[in-house]
Amino acid sequence: MEGINDHAGTGGRSRILYVGSYGEASEPTLHVCSFDEETGTLALVQQLAGVEHASYLAVRPGGRVLYAVSETSETSGRPGGSAAAFAIDPPTGKLAPLDGRPLTHGAHPCYISTDREGRAALVANYSGGSVALLPIGEDGRLKEAAAVVRHEGELGPNKGRQESPHPHCIVPHPEGGYAYVPDLGTDSIVIYRFDPAGLTLTKHGECAIHAGAGPRHLVFHPRLPVAYVINELDSTVTWLRVDADSGKLEAGPAVSALPDGFAGESYAADIHLSPCGRFLYASNRGHDSIAVFAADQKDGTLAVIGHVPCGGRTPRNFALSPDGRWLLAASQDSGVVTVFAVDAESGNLQPNGSTLRLPKPVCVRFYEETAS
Repeated sequence: MEGINDHAGTGGRSRILYVGSYGEASEPTLHVCSFDEETGTLALVQQLAGVEHASYLAVRPGGRVLYAVSETSETSGRPGGSAAAFAIDPPTGKLAPLDGRPLTHGAHPCYISTDREGRAALVANYSGGSVALLPIGEDGRLKEAAAVVRHEGELGPNKGRQESPHPHCIVPHPEGGYAYVPDLGTDSIVIYRFDPAGLTLTKHGECAIHAGAGPRHLVFHPRLPVAYVINELDSTVTWLRVDADSGKLEAGPAVSALPDGFAGESYAADIHLSPCGRFLYASNRGHDSIAVFAADQKDGTLAVIGHVPCGGRTPRNFALSPDGRWLLAASQDSGVVTVFAVDAESGNLQPNGSTLRLPKPVCVRFYEETAS
């Protein structure tokens, strides 16, 4: 086949897209797709088995390697989940497994990220109540954990969901120096000093989020000293002031990700900003929608634009294309990835009619071949 980043046929430039899904190790849980940026159509390129419950993915900056966590309680009889690495073939996007499957030293890892140079991977263990730092070798392989930190603290009021600490993601600051961990169980964002060269992860502080929020995922604004956290349990988005020098966060106002008057059961999941920083998107599982917000370009405060049906049931994760023209939503319980066109002026979403059927899709990641 032609190179996946070349113009092919009557379409335009295609990009590599990876989708992780829930499933047993014997089932395909990693899916390689091509996405035509001109027509907004998806095509399946490759499927791989071998990673049980591949619930979250990360691409190494410039490293041509994909990482996936296996969201399990044990690995080969040992307690804790694991992480896997795959070499990327740039012309096709196809994956080849790399040796090694280090433990994450906590049950049900649900998030993986890397520093901006691709020297270390960071993992959040949801049920294990911990975070881990996995060194990355020159060849992209993951090594055994260099640091594991267990969370402690006062638990939130939701006895059914906040019975223990639950780190739900771990995001390095874009300028380096710190990493941030929304903890659903403790209604807080735990702040770490993060040194990927020295392979250290040291607790630095906390930022309290309102009681019963259940903070889940966090995203930084591309230009403003602002971040946003999506709160799973009460379906809100909290505005955060960020001090890049000290690493500190200050929680500001929270806005609902659900429409006024909605009285059903719904749990927020994912959050992303448009590359231009003007629009923020959040997914609602239950209401089964993508909430669209306008972000003020002076202070980053949010105003609701509207809510768009996600095209299926339970939109756990979604992704914006690197050019910001498309949003792809993965609906876990419908087994479908739905493509939306993004209006550059209003931020609104419009389904373009393109979908791809995949079993229990829960994570969508575009591949960008950037310099490390």
